[in-house]
Amino acid sequence: MPCMTGEPRRERACRRVDSRGFTLIELTVVLAVIVTLALILTPSITNFITDSRVARTRSDTQTVAAAIVQFYKDNGFFPQWSLASNGGPGTAQNKVDLLVSEGNVPVVASPNTWTTGMSDPLEDQLVNNAPNYTMRTATANFGWNGPYVSTDIGADAWNNRYAVNVGLIDVTQGTKDGSGATKNAVWVLSSGPNGQIETAYQQAITAAVLGGDDIAVRVQ
Repeated sequence: MPCMTGEPRRERACRRVDSRGFTLIELTVVLAVIVTLALILTPSITNFITDSRVARTRSDTQTVAAAIVQFYKDNGFFPQWSLASNGGPGTAQNKVDLLVSEGNVPVVASPNTWTTGMSDPLEDQLVNNAPNYTMRTATANFGWNGPYVSTDIGADAWNNRYAVNVGLIDVTQGTKDGSGATKNAVWVLSSGPNGQIETAYQQAITAAVLGGDDIAVRVQ
């Protein structure tokens, strides 16, 4: 029977019924729905975040690769030295194995040149001209004409550094170097989501492959 005004006892009973709140069964059903939705949505959200990080990192590697190629077009040589020699390419003792960005040093399956080689900051080569290469002028055909990237080169999306095995670049024509050996692949590389470099440092350009979930762009 519906509640009627003018009946004090029935009004009190109605108030007791109307103010009782959720029952334990109702709360259990609500919580079960919330947990189910969380279980359904969490993998999708996680995948979206991972995909976004991969896309950002891939874009970064492409930007750095393009900057290195433009550096070569402007200077006539690649950024392989920590110190220029009379404004031009450095000498053998100043040649580096790696150009690296800011960020943590990635894990490797076993120590190799990706983490132990002589390195120089990417920013010094592409943003600041720290080696002191000759600057390009209106009357000079070649010269440093940076900065080659618009912002400082930070870590990848997982806070690990980018690395370029730039010491392996060889500008001779074809797939062979000056001694007749097959050239090695050169990568702008991120260790990817797992933070471990799984790509071999030295690989012939005719058979080079990325390892694991590494993200990279080939320069050579």
